Amino acid sequence: MKNKNFLESVVCAFRGLKNGFLSERNFKIYLVIAAVFLILNIILSSGIYDYIILLILTCSAFGAEYLNTAAERICDRFCDKENDDVKFIKDVAAAAVLMSGFAFFIGEGMILIPKML
Repeated sequence: MKNKNFLESVVCAFRGLKNGFLSERNFKIYLVIAAVFLILNIILSSGIYDYIILLILTCSAFGAEYLNTAAERICDRFCDKENDDVKFIKDVAAAAVLMSGFAFFIGEGMILIPKML
């Protein structure tokens, strides 16, 4: 069903944020990690561009996790038995999360490690 207007789309998006966060453990893990990175950036007196990079990397990791959650939910809903295509879809969606997670950790590491040394 299509949303009637922009405000309704925004309400649905916020509902999706909430539902994804409440239903998946990984969102909570990413949130804790992002908070740790934010605290380290504050302690190490990072500049504005460091915070922008943290924001982009964090949103990328969360975005990939939301898409993975949606793909898994769709696959589980429409295929209740072992299926090679469903396995492929879930694996590729999980790979997107992994790649985003790598960027998240490596990017923040490249910012924070030199400051700690």
